[in-house]
Formats: sequence, C-alpha cells, structure tokens
Amino acid sequence: MAHATFPFGTMQSKEAIRRNITNEIENYNILPEKKRFIICKKATMEPIGEINYADWSPRNQKCEFGIKICEMVEQGKGYGKDALYHFIDFLFRSLNLNKIELTSMIDNERAHKLYKQLGFKEIGIIREGFFDSRKGAFSDAVYMDLLKTEWLEIKRTR
Repeated sequence: MAHATFPFGTMQSKEAIRRNITNEIENYNILPEKKRFIICKKATMEPIGEINYADWSPRNQKCEFGIKICEMVEQGKGYGKDALYHFIDFLFRSLNLNKIELTSMIDNERAHKLYKQLGFKEIGIIREGFFDSRKGAFSDAVYMDLLKTEWLEIKRTR
C-alpha cells in the first residue's frame, strides 16, 4: 500500500477489512452509492486487486473511481488497463453517468499516464489535498475527469 500513500497499510485489522467487505456484499441496493469489485486474472480467477466507484450522484450523473493492483508482481502487466477500460464502460452504461472523476497523488505518474491513455483530462491540482504518510506531510493531488461524450468517441475510434 506504500504506492497509495499507506506505507503502514490502512491501519485496520483484517477483521475490520473483512467486515467492511461483507457489509458491501450484503448491501441489497442494486446500485449503491459505492461499490467495490475484485480484479482477477482471467485464466485462473486469482484475485490480484480491486476497483471501485464511490460518491455516485444520480442527480449530477457522476462518480469517482479507484483502482489498485495489490499484488506487486502483477503490476505493469496490463491488468489494470484492461479492468479499467471495461469498468469505465460499465459505469457510463449502468449508472447513466455524464462524468467520471478521479484524484491521484501528484507523484503517481504511472497512474496518470494510464488515465490519460483512457481519455481522462487533467483538470487541476488540489493543493495539499491529502496527507501522505510516506512523507509525513500533506501532498498535492491531481484532479482528472472523463466525459461520456469523450468516452463514446474513444470507443468509436478503437
């Protein structure tokens, strides 16, 4: 979790994490405000990461997403790009979104490159937006978004 500014983990017990995941699974709302999915290798169905959406606003037709490939040996193999491409499409179709937003730590250049490849535009910098435990100080974050019209054009040209 160090790459996500949590070098000491999320400071939660395994039991707390298990309860959080169980509560999400047992949420019977068809389209809850937030939802987590597990990323698995296609060939073996081995879990290697997670992808989620949060802060879904049906009125404003937008949400934010997060993704992480937790198994370090699986990073850089294209799993994140593949999962994110299909997840973006799912979000626009299933949640009737106009826009998907994200924030990312300013130094996460690998993620920024991926997001730009998938059509996200850098909108601005959130100054000292998040506490970075790696440094023990507040750090800037990049704010990016992707509009549905832009996504449909990307899909059309691929």
